Amino acid sequence: MPYVLVQIALVVIVIRSVVALIRLGNQSNRDWLDVLFQASVAVVALHFLL
Repeated sequence: MPYVLVQIALVVIVIRSVVALIRLGNQSNRDWLDVLFQASVAVVALHFLL
């Protein structure tokens, strides 16, 4: 059962990171450190998920 909870949590992290990246991408004045951080969180979560 904990394995399934971890998988669900990783999916939520990936979704949240992608949504944050989209929002940051739509801003005219981008904070590139935030963009890189959200992208790295999504990549790490996908790595653990797959």
